[in-house]
Amino acid sequence: MCAALLCGAAQAPPTPVSHVTALRVAGAQAVGTFDGVAYTRTWGTVSGVVAPGESVAGLAGLPADADGMIPYTSAFELIAPSAAPGDSTVLVEIENRGTPLVLDSLNGLTISGAAATATYPAGLGNGFLERRHIAYARVAWQTGIAAGVPSTAQGIGEVIVRDFARVLRGDRAGLRGDSFDPGHYRVALLGAISQSAWFVNTFIAEGFNVDPLGGHGVFDGAIAVDGTGHWLAINQLGAAAGVPQVPYLAPGAPVLAARSILKRPPSDPFLIDIANYTDFYRLAASETDTNALPPSMRRYDWPAPHAQIRSPAQAAAAFTTPRDSGRCNGGKPVPLNPVTYDPYLRTLVVELAHRLHAPGFAGDPDLPPTTLFDLTGTVDIDYTFPEALKPHPVPPRTPLLDGDGEPEGGVRFPESVVPLGAPIPASIPPVVTAKLSDTCGNFGGWHALTAAELAARRYNSAGDYIARIALAVDELIRRGYLLPAEREPMLREAAARFASAAAP
Repeated sequence: MCAALLCGAAQAPPTPVSHVTALRVAGAQAVGTFDGVAYTRTWGTVSGVVAPGESVAGLAGLPADADGMIPYTSAFELIAPSAAPGDSTVLVEIENRGTPLVLDSLNGLTISGAAATATYPAGLGNGFLERRHIAYARVAWQTGIAAGVPSTAQGIGEVIVRDFARVLRGDRAGLRGDSFDPGHYRVALLGAISQSAWFVNTFIAEGFNVDPLGGHGVFDGAIAVDGTGHWLAINQLGAAAGVPQVPYLAPGAPVLAARSILKRPPSDPFLIDIANYTDFYRLAASETDTNALPPSMRRYDWPAPHAQIRSPAQAAAAFTTPRDSGRCNGGKPVPLNPVTYDPYLRTLVVELAHRLHAPGFAGDPDLPPTTLFDLTGTVDIDYTFPEALKPHPVPPRTPLLDGDGEPEGGVRFPESVVPLGAPIPASIPPVVTAKLSDTCGNFGGWHALTAAELAARRYNSAGDYIARIALAVDELIRRGYLLPAEREPMLREAAARFASAAAP
């Protein structure tokens, strides 16, 4: 006799699983040699299929193949050692409207647009990621940008990000044999800024960091700059709130508590959440639950603006680009907050990657503790910006200010400890969240000290100023907020800032 399982008993067919079917190369570019390792930028298309059982709102009814799977195609990019790497780290950026803001911030670039059309300089700016032996990748996820993501089932973008990362982690099941080999990465990080940071929150909260085959986490760590519990109405969360699918915030919807994002400990990544100063005005960052963060999370408050200003053209665009509600500050230019968080983001990427990559690592990566602004107990907001209060069910609280107009608490950047000006007004009007194009509140204003004020009230000389900056930088290095390698560049930049501010 034979066992029932071997003869006679019908077996259920295997449950179909979403997967990538092909990676096709459209172009490649040598971008430099770093510490003796040649790097290549490769771009092309990723094709795959979405299983009918995925938790994607609007999936039913989409055109399917003969196996009942929904096919898609999207665009990808990879910057990695020319020889396919193994046992290393890859940072996967969630694009912001098709643009790689994280790569710009880390490598000091100003890349704009899709991989197929973007222009990259030789050496990739400062070559930060490459010199730290971290590969970089991005894949399009947003409807209207990713060819395979329909407006009626935008959660497919979450599947694309997950399954592209699964291939980077070595899962080749279902991948055609003639596909491009992207290498095999031991550690995978998610990186995102602003709108794409809200994608990260959505991605984790909706369960897409769970590998559909093994149940383990796809990404080991994630950094969400300006995340602050916000989410995108692209899938389940939006459907539950009864709002149309849109790759942006649902106006008036409450933010997610940390434990509503990190609720699957076996697969959750280590999450670093960042709130910038202007986020407390435009995005009500005080609503984020920071009282009982999970052990696998940190929150840092930075005294920088949400929108980084890296050139005069970027600053001018804030006042000349038409927006739904007019132009920022009614089209009247004012100085914008020049403080940047780039060195601190670079530090977080390196420290998180290093600890997650450590052999046998499990648990807390021993990063600096959660560090928050001191907030007012009542609404402390300039009522020339009344729109800031309207989309939020609870009036936001804002940071207490010291005698120099700097936010108290948080990670004290040297520019806050030894100021050359004050971030006034905190956000440029109109400060609203209801419309995708109304981003003026992401910019902060700036009131610079005059040369006379610098001489009379502050600093005896440029040397005195740089010495004070050095003390502040050294303290941040000691506490783990800055890499030692950031010290000399920061001092050079501080010297240039002082020379400009002290000029008659």
